[in-house]
Amino acid sequence: MGMIALIRADFMKQRHTSYFGIHTVIPITGAVLFVFYFLLYQNVDGLKRLRLLLELTAMVFPLLISIIVGLNITQEERASHFQSLLAMPDRRKILLAKFATLYLSGIFSLVLLFALFVIGAGMSRTEIIPWGLLIQSVLGLAMGNFVIYALHLFLSLKFGLGISLFWGVFECLQCVLYSNIELHGLWRYIPFSWSVNWVHDVLNGKLAANAVQWIFVVALSVGSLLAILHWFSRWEGRKNDE
Repeated sequence: MGMIALIRADFMKQRHTSYFGIHTVIPITGAVLFVFYFLLYQNVDGLKRLRLLLELTAMVFPLLISIIVGLNITQEERASHFQSLLAMPDRRKILLAKFATLYLSGIFSLVLLFALFVIGAGMSRTEIIPWGLLIQSVLGLAMGNFVIYALHLFLSLKFGLGISLFWGVFECLQCVLYSNIELHGLWRYIPFSWSVNWVHDVLNGKLAANAVQWIFVVALSVGSLLAILHWFSRWEGRKNDE
């Protein structure tokens, strides 16, 4: 079965769940709140307001990812104790399709959030949105979430929803910390700091200066996914106590 067919099959599994509702209602709600804040505090510098909104997005996404990925894997466990995944000849392809489904859904929500924000904030003729900085920041948020999706896919398969959710809360709290400090050296390679670091680099004009670090980040992201795919090809499922 081709990759596109597998991705379509994964989407079809979610038709009677809250999956699509979560990926639309939450971005719409977030966009309304963002627009309200952006227009209400017009006396605050535009870049400071934009920075706060981007940092909030970077903080909330790990928690949402932990919930969505955890629920998705729980659905597979309840349906057949992962047999629909483990019984396939090429397991890595199956897991890669599931990762693509989850990640593309996250990108859709991210784009929807800021597209609606731009439309809403653009209604005020007094507001000038820095398009270039916003687009670069959103691309960085999408890139930073890549490894978060991969990590929670592993945690949900190996340990279940509870551990995935616990780690999502931990990541969220760490993002709150990193939004108030500037990391240097090896500290910048902490996976759940990447989104916040990218936003800071974009808004502070340091993206080019840290280009080599970001190349390593991309390599680490892809390497993490490949490692998880390799682990999954040898995984025999969780213990069934029923």
